[in-house]
Amino acid sequence: MKPFGWLLPLCLFLFVWEPRKLAGELAGSLGTLSMRGPGAVAELLAHALVAAVAVSAAWALWIGNPRAPALAVIALTASAAAAVQSIYWSSLPGQITPGDRLPLAVVAVLHAAGWIAYLRLSRRVRTTYG
Repeated sequence: MKPFGWLLPLCLFLFVWEPRKLAGELAGSLGTLSMRGPGAVAELLAHALVAAVAVSAAWALWIGNPRAPALAVIALTASAAAAVQSIYWSSLPGQITPGDRLPLAVVAVLHAAGWIAYLRLSRRVRTTYG
């Protein structure tokens, strides 16, 4: 059963946004990775792991796996954590001004919290994934 309703944008967010964000980070930092050091490599690897979990959660939602909502909660939590980490403690290049950090972090956390609440409280999620 293919997802419909609010599950479809969640699948698109998990399947498109995290890999696109990782691709942007890789494109912006690969040329300067040697001078950024092992911290930048570890950060990129962690963000690649977040992207992999997000894609697997989207795929699980798409194919109707009964454990998909739990995996999506993990992916959303990891996505929010990676976003806050990127905003405040990044070794990678970024374009965030100091005054924008707190609002962006709050938006990232609230976005994930909203989707997690939907996954936990939605009748459609319970009936679709058992």
